[in-house]
Amino acid sequence: MKEKLTSADSVSCVPRQSWMTELPPGLKSFGFGPRTVRRGADDKLGVGSIWTDTPADRERKAKVRRRPPLSMDSEVTVLSGRDKRLAEQVTSYNESKRPESLLDMHQKKRKSKASEEKSKPQERRPFDREQDLKVNRFDEAQKKKPLYLYLLIFLIQHEYCESNIFL
Repeated sequence: MKEKLTSADSVSCVPRQSWMTELPPGLKSFGFGPRTVRRGADDKLGVGSIWTDTPADRERKAKVRRRPPLSMDSEVTVLSGRDKRLAEQVTSYNESKRPESLLDMHQKKRKSKASEEKSKPQERRPFDREQDLKVNRFDEAQKKKPLYLYLLIFLIQHEYCESNIFL
């Protein structure tokens, strides 16, 4: 007992295993999803083997997952060759039959404008009150226009337009 009390300085920490500190993959974002009613039984929500797997079981399952099936490999190469041929046919058709897309035209136009602006020498423009302080300027007609529109909508909704007040 005395040794236990005197060896309080040398407390050894045993690290916890990962299954004690980490949630299983299905519950990583538990409680953060949208609150809805499930529309059917979901088999994935049951207790999985992740809680009971030993490290040897995990390694064995990982090896099984890593090994690709032999028959699928040949099908993938055949499909990829066919896909390449189809992609080439589509690109040749698009080049011959379809015009350039609007996005491509716009991007080319912007690139050419940017290159023109780079080639121009940069010069300081003097301060111009009319051009530089043009932000959010309203004249009286622009200020009154929304008020007239709201008044018109109000009158239409309350059927005051039957008399010819606007004519």
